[in-house]
Amino acid sequence: MDNKTIRPSGWYYGLAALMPVIGCLIAMVMAYQWFPGLPGVWQANMSLENLTQVVVPGSQDITFAKSGAYAVYYEYRSVVDGVVYANNETPPALACALTSTATGDEVGVVPDYVKTNNYSTKDRERVGVLIRSITIDEPVAYTFSCRYADGRSQPEIVLAVGPNFDWEFFGIAARTIVTVAAGLAVLFGSGAVAAIVVIVIAVKRRQRR
Repeated sequence: MDNKTIRPSGWYYGLAALMPVIGCLIAMVMAYQWFPGLPGVWQANMSLENLTQVVVPGSQDITFAKSGAYAVYYEYRSVVDGVVYANNETPPALACALTSTATGDEVGVVPDYVKTNNYSTKDRERVGVLIRSITIDEPVAYTFSCRYADGRSQPEIVLAVGPNFDWEFFGIAARTIVTVAAGLAVLFGSGAVAAIVVIVIAVKRRQRR
């Protein structure tokens, strides 16, 4: 029998070979759409510029751009408007509140002090440690206020409110793992389908011979 009359056509082998290539392209598109801007996303989320410094005892209005996990950091070394603040590394006892400027509703400011949850600039001009956790459901303007629990007014200290760097880190890590796993699943899946197609074509062509 002439090979030209054998079905399925040998061209199907070429189509099967294209499946892993298509799977690779799909994985690349998924990675680009699901996790754009790496490492730019990391740098943007972890920048100290995203922290709002508040000198306490005192208060300040803060607008949160999106819902999610936030934190309050105690900057025992800090500079605000050219003023240098240097205090004890151990956070003092504080009473803090976060209130919606629109409704007056309070958001929980939960104590969360772990000495290793800290950050610093290269010159250690700013050194902070996480002391409170906040979960924002409605991204609107809030008034953040804080005072000493014993009522004293000195010394003034600096708190910084902004993204929870721990949650940002785990969120980015989880997103990376999911993206890689999905990409590998597509690649191996397309390869498996291609192998099955090749086997089926080979069996059918052998039978037709």
